[in-house]
Formats: sequence, structure tokens, C-alpha cells
Amino acid sequence: MNDLLTLALLLSLAVGAQLIASRFGLSAAIFEILLGLAVGQALGLRSSEIGWFSFLAALGGIGLTFLAGTEMEVGRVRRQWRSSAPLALASFLSIFLTVPVSLHHLAGWQWDASLLAGVALSETSVAIVYVVLIEGGRARTDVGSVVLAACFLTNLAASVALAVLFAPPGLEVLLLLAALLLLVPLAYRYSGKVLDRFRGRPGEPEVKLVLLPLLLLAGLASVAGVAAVLPAYLLGFAMSRSLGERKEAWSKVRTVFLGFMVSLFFLAAGSNVSMEALLAGAGLIVVLGLGRVLLKMLFVLPAVSASLRGDRVYIALLMSTSLTFGMVFLQFGIGQGLIDTAQFSILVGTIIIGALAPTLAAQRWFDPWRRNS
Repeated sequence: MNDLLTLALLLSLAVGAQLIASRFGLSAAIFEILLGLAVGQALGLRSSEIGWFSFLAALGGIGLTFLAGTEMEVGRVRRQWRSSAPLALASFLSIFLTVPVSLHHLAGWQWDASLLAGVALSETSVAIVYVVLIEGGRARTDVGSVVLAACFLTNLAASVALAVLFAPPGLEVLLLLAALLLLVPLAYRYSGKVLDRFRGRPGEPEVKLVLLPLLLLAGLASVAGVAAVLPAYLLGFAMSRSLGERKEAWSKVRTVFLGFMVSLFFLAAGSNVSMEALLAGAGLIVVLGLGRVLLKMLFVLPAVSASLRGDRVYIALLMSTSLTFGMVFLQFGIGQGLIDTAQFSILVGTIIIGALAPTLAAQRWFDPWRRNS
């Protein structure tokens, strides 16, 4: 198929996913993954076989991680870290300490694949929690602030674990670390002043100024053979206050990624899923998906602070969600050969269960605002 027609088809799928998602009140990413799976099976359209599709999807993953970092406020993390840190630690360790061992000894997976699965499934979905709390106007409540801060810390722990476990030793890694230690503090301190200086000029220089350090860090991560997740996440967090105070610049950056490349990222993930592997591993997907949610809840429930005990089930369910970072980690894993197509497909199915089951349960039966209304 002609490249432009292929791109038009992909964008039509993204639009369709958005329409379906708005109808059911769920994240469009879930339906983009499913539509990507459908087009991959029906037309053989897989990002792994199309260079430009794979490249744009990778940029979408980097942008998605960066935007996830910008959703967090430094002040919120500072205020809530005492309440959110135990939740984050419980959320991360509940999966990281159990899933790799289980997959290695019970399912016969190699250690690299098992460890990657443990990291990918340990995340909490910023995208889903953001939709549930922000769009409902509940982010600034005590429950919302604690959960959002805990999401940031959980995903930070998962990103650090991914970097530590799978970063190959070498000078390239040291160069990346040096660039990270230089650019992140500079972005935190001076990005607002730089954006103000170029505000309103033609050519959208604010967008270019945001993309420059992001792509530089991502490029150094690629050279070092490291996932760009941690650098992008930290850079987004460092720039969260500057972009939050400059809504126009933030809107432009979000449009660059969310309007185009992020959808390609999720479509690409779905296109690389094997239907045969999904059917063959259906039992494992259900056990792993529901078991992951239950493990997260069992670990998180006792970690909820006393002042929020009345909403502990709702908090535990939100902390059990999965989607954004898990998909980024899995795309890195299959690209680096840490997991094969069958394992990738099983883990994608597990992540979709984590996106749907706890979200629907939290909103339908345990929403504290709905109970009080």
C-alpha cells in the first residue's frame, strides 16, 4: 500500500478509536491497540515491518512519557510524598517481587523476559488515573492528590528498575547520565524564562525549545541502548511547573504528540500482537491479568494512610491500573529482543485487563464521590 494511504488509514483508525472511547468513557488507547491488532491481522500492516511507522511510533512513546511527567506538579509530590510513597512502594514491589519469579519457574520464561514483564506490569497508568481524576475535577482532593503523586513515584521506580536491569555498561551510558544530570536541573530552573522570551514569535519556537532537550536525551538513550523512558519522564517532571504556568505552550506541545504520534504508538503496539499467541495464551492472560490486579490491591490496601482508609478500595483499584508505561516498556523489550512476539502478545493482553477491570470496578462500585452524591 502507498505510504500516504497507509498513514491515512492509520489516522482514520485513530479517529475511530477516539469516537468509540468517548461513547464508552474509556481511554482511546485501549481501542487504538485493538484496532491496530485488527489491521495487523487483516492487512498484515505491522509497524515492525514499516520503518517510518516504527519511527513515528517510537517518537509517540517518548512524547507520551514526557507528557506523563508534565502532568505531575513538583509541589504536589513534595506535599504528598509521605502519604504516597508507601502506596508507590507497595504498588511497585507487589508485582516486581512476584511476577518475574512466577513466570520464570511456572511458565518457563527466560529471566530477561520475566524481569521485563515484572517491570512492565508494575506500573500504574497515569493516563487512566488522569482521565478518572482530572476530567472529573477531583485531582485536587486529598484522594486525587495522593493517588497522582503515588502514580508518579510508582512509574519512577519502574523506570529506574528498567534502566538498572537492562542498561548495557559502557561510556554511552555515562554520557547519557551526564546529560541527564545537566539538562534536567537546567530545565527545572530556566525553562520558564526561556519560554517567556520566545513566546508569541512566529514559527512556534516554544515547541522547538521543548523538543530539543527531549530528543537529545532520547537520542543519547538510543545510542546507549537504553529505553528513553526515564530521561523523558524526568524531563517532563522538571518542566511541569513551567509548562503548567504557560498553558499555550503546553497545549502546543501536547498537540504535537497527542494529535498524531501517540495514536501511532498504540496502533503500532496492537499491530505487533499475534492473534495466535493471544488465543494460545488466553488462560495465562486471564490469570496474569486478574492476579496482577489482586496482588496490587493486597499490597496497596494496608499502605493507605489512616486519614484515607474510607476510600482505600477505590485508591487500591486506581493504583492497580495499567496501560501507558507498560506499553512503552514492552515496545522497548520487543525492540531489544528481550521478549518474543508471543510473550509480547500475552503481556499486552494482561495490560488491557489491567486497564479495564480495576477502572470499571472503581468507577461503578467504589467511587467515593458517587457514593456521597
